[in-house]
This record gives sequence, structure tokens and C-alpha cells, in this order.
Amino acid sequence: MKKSDSIILERRFVPKGTLIIKQGEAGNCAYLIQSGVVRVYTQHEEKKIDLAKLGSGQIFGEMALIFDENRSASVVAVEDCNLIILTRQTLKQKLDRSDPTVRAIVTMLTQRVVTANNEVINKKSDIQDLLDTTRIIYQNTLSALPRTQQRTFQNAVLPKLDDFFNAVKSFQERFSK
Repeated sequence: MKKSDSIILERRFVPKGTLIIKQGEAGNCAYLIQSGVVRVYTQHEEKKIDLAKLGSGQIFGEMALIFDENRSASVVAVEDCNLIILTRQTLKQKLDRSDPTVRAIVTMLTQRVVTANNEVINKKSDIQDLLDTTRIIYQNTLSALPRTQQRTFQNAVLPKLDDFFNAVKSFQERFSK
């Protein structure tokens, strides 16, 4: 590595409970979490929607750097954090030195994350979504178990799950009028 390739990155300690990034503000850096945990959330129609919980080795704030837009989410420290600050200039230098294929993949993946986040934010969940998601989780859990444990799982969980479905159905019948 040439001496000019070596970039010294600023570090920052952030105490638990500190708002690190505020949705809507201009972004001029991303953060690599050296230690600690942060919660990424967005506010939409006056409600907070959790997008992610990130820990050591993960990066946040990169969307504003890549797309040169305002922050799309807020980030708060869930624990005391030690962060490495990555500026737009540093990111650009690193991307410019990377293979063009890697640059294209980074851009594509970032756009997919934006699309997925927007779908989560704009999703209007209803009771049917709850029931469908519950069924999917049950089936995925059941199929992931060894065959020898599946019957025991079904016997222990299915009656309670049926009670849950019946309670939701009763709720719908009572309040859908």
C-alpha cells in the first residue's frame, strides 16, 4: 500500500440514548460501528417504524453519501457506541479505486434497500397480514425442525395457534360491523 492510500478516519464516542442521525437532515458522512448497538427508524405519518438494529462491524448513514440526498431515517444509540466516521470524500476514493463491477453492485444493492425501506414504510398492515405472517412463521419453523421433533412441535403449538386464530376471527366479527 502506498502512503497516499492510507486514510486516517475520525472516531467518535456516542453515549447510549444519543440521536446520531436525524431523518430529513443533510448527510455528509456514514458511520462504521466499532462497538455498541444502534436502532435505525423512520417516522411516517407520526409513527416510528423500526428498520434495523445494527451492531459492531455494520455501517449506517451510507445512503445519504451514495445518493447525495437528505437522511432517509433516524439513528439512535441503543448502547454506548464507538463509531468510525466515513466521509463522502473517503467513500468516493474507496469506490473509485474499486473494480467497476463492485461499484455497479454497490449502487444496485443500495437502490434495492431504498425500495425495500419504502415498501415497509408505506405498507398498511391489517389483520389478514397478521394471520398470513403467523401461518408463514409457523410453517417455516415446523419445516426447519428435524422430523423427529415436528409432531411434538405441532402438538404443543397448533392448539394454541388455533386459539389465536379463533380469537382474531372473533375480534373481526365483533368489530368489523
